Amino acid sequence: MGVQENFWILFSKKVAKEASAAELEEFEKLILENPEWQYAIQNIEDLWATKSKENLMEGEDAFMLLLNRIEEKYSTDNEDQEIPSIAPAKRKQKWYWAAASIIAIAGAIGLAVLYWKNGNDTLKYREVSEITTRLGSKSRVELPDGSVVWLNSGSKLTYDKNFGKDIREVSLSGEGFFDVTRMKEKPFIIHTSSINIKVLGTVFNVKAYPQDKRTETSLIRGRVEVTIRSRPNDKIILSPNEKLVVENNEIVEPGKNESGLRKIDSPATDSMLPLMSINKLRYGAEDSSLAETGWINNKLIFRDETFEDLAIQMERWYNVSIEIRDHELQQKKLNGIFESETIEEALTELKEMIPISFKFEHTGNKIIIHRINEN
Repeated sequence: MGVQENFWILFSKKVAKEASAAELEEFEKLILENPEWQYAIQNIEDLWATKSKENLMEGEDAFMLLLNRIEEKYSTDNEDQEIPSIAPAKRKQKWYWAAASIIAIAGAIGLAVLYWKNGNDTLKYREVSEITTRLGSKSRVELPDGSVVWLNSGSKLTYDKNFGKDIREVSLSGEGFFDVTRMKEKPFIIHTSSINIKVLGTVFNVKAYPQDKRTETSLIRGRVEVTIRSRPNDKIILSPNEKLVVENNEIVEPGKNESGLRKIDSPATDSMLPLMSINKLRYGAEDSSLAETGWINNKLIFRDETFEDLAIQMERWYNVSIEIRDHELQQKKLNGIFESETIEEALTELKEMIPISFKFEHTGNKIIIHRINEN
């Protein structure tokens, strides 16, 4: 049995509540080894509870059609290889019907179609229009053109089902690290709520959470062309190790300079412009770590971050809600790295970094931080 086939069987047993402790442990191990499968699990689990038993016959039909297609694929391309299948004796078990329904759910949301190629039982994803990651998790996704995207927690990537035929376009809400396959004749375009990014083949990070104060584009390798949506005729070209920061809610009158800000020149007819800056990426002196991409390696790296802004990142990192009930405490600047710490351990470390004494209350997924008055 192939690794992917075993994965879906274990997943089906899990949702049907028929998996043994050993099978659940094996399932978790497979997820750790293959994080790109995580988004499929998340979407299916979210919809699983809403699917009624009436859909099981639809699932059975979809599942049998899938097996028939696999058989046809193998008979054409792999005459000497055994066709993967689920033993008939097991098909009447509850988890089998769960597997059938999962296929129906996947088809209904356009999430995943399975097929085997060139004798290799590698799972592929097609017809995907939306990929999301929940708070506290991350996903790795391979797009049809071979480009790879890592999505940070609370992020969403969408693209048309015809992606790659004429043009490669995606929309991002949240944070993504892109390793784009070079196709000179088909530029790769990323749309966010405040900027558009055009590339040919490069490696870069985009942070564009709707609730954040800033949208950031950090270029690691190659070249990107960025257009601010409110200034469609102006283009910013980034070189390697440069970061473009656009203030989402701040504007400046044309012709006026702001300290530390570099903005686009504009015609006198324009009344307002978004604030922006282009900065050099800063690598850590000890381990050459990069704050903008540390999350890919499960590191929350923060440099010169206010406690208020760090709290927003920690909310996504730990899937909690954090309220800081003191303005001066919110504005304290912090530097550090969180990797394997729990939320309580992280907050305890922050208490040592900040000269203002504070305490925190943790109830469920809600954390309230109070200043301690030293009188």
